[in-house]
Amino acid sequence: MRMDIDLLDRSAESAAELLSALANKNRLMILCNLLNGEMAVQPLAEAVGMSQSALSQQLAKLRLQHLVATRRAGREVYYRVASPQVAEVLATLYRLYCEPIQEASGHNAVAVGA
Repeated sequence: MRMDIDLLDRSAESAAELLSALANKNRLMILCNLLNGEMAVQPLAEAVGMSQSALSQQLAKLRLQHLVATRRAGREVYYRVASPQVAEVLATLYRLYCEPIQEASGHNAVAVGA
């Protein structure tokens, strides 16, 4: 694959911001949970094993970077992944690191670190 370096240069800042956000395990797990659909704070906190206050801090960072969007219903705020591009990057990470892969011997193995 040949890359257009000029195009990459124009997009590098936003790509770097996304990768920086994903470099934090808590934010990565928050976004991965939100791939399954929008969630309110309490169920999301339980799913990722964080206190509500710690989760709220991470969600605020993700909102500032426009990686999550919100919807209010009464007193509840629901969060979801904000763009198809973010969802695609997360799906790619899942394929690379979580899905079973076939080894040459034909046995399933889990992809681990690169």
